Amino acid sequence: MIAKSRKSSRIAAAAAALCLTAAAADENYQRSAEQLAKVRSRIEAVSQGIERDRGQQGALRAAVEAAERKIGQAQAEVQRIAGQIDAQESRVRQAQAARAAAQQRLADQKDALARQLRAAYIMGRGGKLETVLSVADPDRIDRMLVYYDALDKARAAAIAGIAREIAQVDALQAQYQAQLDTLRGLKQNRSDALAALQADRAERSQAVAALSARIAGEAGELKGLQANEKQLRDLLEQLRRALADTPVEPGSNKPFPQQHGRLSWPLRGELLARFGDPKAGGRLQWKGVWIAGADGEPVRASARGRVAYVGWLSSYGLIVVLQHEAGYFTLYGHTSSVSRNAGDWVNAGDVIAQAGSTGGYDRSGLYFEVRRGAEPVDPIQWLAR
Repeated sequence: MIAKSRKSSRIAAAAAALCLTAAAADENYQRSAEQLAKVRSRIEAVSQGIERDRGQQGALRAAVEAAERKIGQAQAEVQRIAGQIDAQESRVRQAQAARAAAQQRLADQKDALARQLRAAYIMGRGGKLETVLSVADPDRIDRMLVYYDALDKARAAAIAGIAREIAQVDALQAQYQAQLDTLRGLKQNRSDALAALQADRAERSQAVAALSARIAGEAGELKGLQANEKQLRDLLEQLRRALADTPVEPGSNKPFPQQHGRLSWPLRGELLARFGDPKAGGRLQWKGVWIAGADGEPVRASARGRVAYVGWLSSYGLIVVLQHEAGYFTLYGHTSSVSRNAGDWVNAGDVIAQAGSTGGYDRSGLYFEVRRGAEPVDPIQWLAR
């Protein structure tokens, strides 16, 4: 009785502990969801402020950005349709295989029925009645009747099976044709989307050419680049203040400051510009590295972090900003599209965007920065050798 009581007590204690664990898990989940909502709300507020600031930029830069946004949307549509085509082609292949298997089963059934008919003819010497009447032994006649009855049932079942196989092949044929028709429609949609993409790119090229002519003068270019740099610094400072009380946790990785010289490369390619290289006639310097890459090539996070911003900035194009520990940020610019949302957590090596030429550039690749707060540091010193 005492042992039974102790066992009941242990079960009750375990159940209570389990309830507490579940309650704690629910509470942690709720807290995480609330924190994510708070982070996204703050990031959205910063984004809206940046949008208001960008409303003051020149009409030509706005035209370039509008064209690049249309290109990004068209590329996303092409990728979406390509995924649908891949899935539809897989279904077509499955329907082809199922139809071929059904046709093979139908052929096997026909062969089996033909063998049964030949056997019935040979055994019956032209008919069941003649065979039965030629047998004098009554017991043997009963056995023969049972045999022929079974043979007739087997033959009827085989015929019914063939009928079902024919119906199945017909249904698969109709399904296969419908899937082919759907696939042709998807491919036409892709062709239309690609045509729209080419038109958007032509529009962008015209806008970029007009913008280049507008800022051809050294003073105009310098003024524009200085304004763009200030806009980026303001953005990072606003993000730092907005997210100050929601720090980034390193997870299973070392904190960001301890990864000096060990960060993953976001993209591998020729360096078109290095940190500190002169630009704007030597009156400004590059604050990051510009890495050449094919349009649409995957861009990967260099370290674990939280997506702090996704949007367009003049001359940087479509950018992704990741927040890391100790006030560090990494920036990924000139991307053609982004596959993450503000507030998302990413690990080193996760694909976050695709390389591009947004920002009014004529070469495709990625612009990458590492910043301590709003201050840029040399990314090459942080990336793995």
